[in-house]
Amino acid sequence: MKKIILTAAAIMAATAASAQHIYEMERISSTDLNGTARFVGMGGAMNALGAELSTISTNPAGIGLYRKSDMALTGSITIQKGAPDFAGIGKTRASFDQAGVAVATKIGGKSLKYINYGFSYLKRKNLKNFIGLDNVLTGGLSQSYQMLDLAWDDVNGHWHDLVTEEGRDLAPYPALMGYETYRINPDGRGGYEPTDAASYNYRRVQWGGVHDYDFNLSFNWFDQIYAGATLGVHSVDLHSALDYGEMLAAGGDYYFRHDQTLTGSGIDAKFGLIVRPVEENPFRIGLAFHTPTLYSVVSDAYAYADGPNLDLLDGSYASSEAEVYGREYKIRTPWKVNVSLGTTAGTFFAVDAEYEYSNLPTARTIYADAYWGGRQTDPGLAEEAEACLRGVHTFRVGAEARVGSNIFVRAGYNFVSAPMKTDAFLNYFADSPSYYYNMGTDYVNLGATHRATLGLGYRGKHFYVDAAYQYQTQAADVYAFHAPEAGNNWKNRLQGQGIDLKRSNLMLTLGYKF
Repeated sequence: MKKIILTAAAIMAATAASAQHIYEMERISSTDLNGTARFVGMGGAMNALGAELSTISTNPAGIGLYRKSDMALTGSITIQKGAPDFAGIGKTRASFDQAGVAVATKIGGKSLKYINYGFSYLKRKNLKNFIGLDNVLTGGLSQSYQMLDLAWDDVNGHWHDLVTEEGRDLAPYPALMGYETYRINPDGRGGYEPTDAASYNYRRVQWGGVHDYDFNLSFNWFDQIYAGATLGVHSVDLHSALDYGEMLAAGGDYYFRHDQTLTGSGIDAKFGLIVRPVEENPFRIGLAFHTPTLYSVVSDAYAYADGPNLDLLDGSYASSEAEVYGREYKIRTPWKVNVSLGTTAGTFFAVDAEYEYSNLPTARTIYADAYWGGRQTDPGLAEEAEACLRGVHTFRVGAEARVGSNIFVRAGYNFVSAPMKTDAFLNYFADSPSYYYNMGTDYVNLGATHRATLGLGYRGKHFYVDAAYQYQTQAADVYAFHAPEAGNNWKNRLQGQGIDLKRSNLMLTLGYKF
């Protein structure tokens, strides 16, 4: 076994060493529908209605509608049907999703009626996800085709030297590991040639979450104008494990393993406004703006591969491993704006509808620059974000009806547009040093998301309990590697595998008003 490590010269040459890419930027920037069971049961459509703890993270002005204090805790169970246990992660996983408190302080003035305070913990994104593919035919294509592509020095127009230490410092990891495991072999003419595969198996599991800790201050003027601001402190812990195996056309099996952990923290601000245009009418309009979140993150990654020596044909295998630990950089998520409309009919019915836009192509990776000093945006990843990512449009609608003296039923629906363009791919030839330290070759182009929700609640004088069910479906195309067409690096000759990422959530909230 040979271990590929970074030399001191390589570390000095590129301090951006890590596995950052546009797919990682999207994972951290996007959000789930999460919060209290009442909020989820209404499809998250409560940004004009307000008086709900979860609006601390969506429209901060919603806390200004409280006239009594409120506190709640929420837990859930996430189920991904058909997902087997892999890397210790099963198809069912319990989660603590929300805890919050809002304190209503009556001022009683002619104009300023209330000044309210709030705090909320929210699991903004549950990263649990499993993808499994078996016996996928490749038409001879294999991961070695991308390894071969990466063995070519596109900048200087010659093959990388994969033998000497000086040359190894400049070649991407997949090319190095392909050479060590005989996936790409010298062709006798100063270059390399790939090895074909008959089929492959693919297992990827992801877990962890993005967590929000929000501090809110909100105001109520004339019981008609509500304004609020939230300071958000965030943490991210993303874990992923990939097992990939090829059945080689010439016989034997090739195996590749890739593990990564991404941890860090971030900060942002949110501002919101809710207005009742007509004093005696419950109809209201909501508006919220979220600044980008700036995350400081650390990436730890490890890869292992082994494969048969097809030249010797003696059954011998070669292995290779690589690791990059403790790589630090920053990710800046896009800004977001939300517009909502809502109304009520006494205490018997409430409805809310809203539109939200997130300018995902403006997400950026920022890293320390050893030559210039300070920090700068990665221009290559900026170009990739603008070329491969889409602005995300979200539509939400939700309703609540009182069906008994203390019983409420709820329903909601979400549509979230696709964050990736259909021809997006993990481009190792982008003008970015980050790709020299990425170990994986697989990527997933996510499609649109649909969510349907149902809820049931009981309201007592002080105590309340809510339950919700959420069903989510999202189309996606999975690519185990990128085998570009000659003269067209953008187009992948490998057929993407279409899947449907279905999952269900059961939620329960216990709350108390005082």
